[in-house]
Amino acid sequence: MKKSYLVVYDYGMGGLWGYVHAESPDEITKAYPELTVLEDTPSWMPEAERARIEADSSEDIETPGEGILGSILGIRAEQNAQEHQA
Repeated sequence: MKKSYLVVYDYGMGGLWGYVHAESPDEITKAYPELTVLEDTPSWMPEAERARIEADSSEDIETPGEGILGSILGIRAEQNAQEHQA
């Protein structure tokens, strides 16, 4: 049974946040090693912000869309294109 997990992609100067629906945290990190799965909402994050992230950036691991998973796939594609140009 899938659950929602809060995840973050730390890009150095900030992070992309989202919720991923998956069977387990391991399923997420195996498919998206760039992401960190959080056990709990960070203490500094207001509940309103957490709720906004959940409402605006929730995706199923099997169907990435325009949220954090789609962003990761886009980053991978850009990195792949840059590697092939070098």
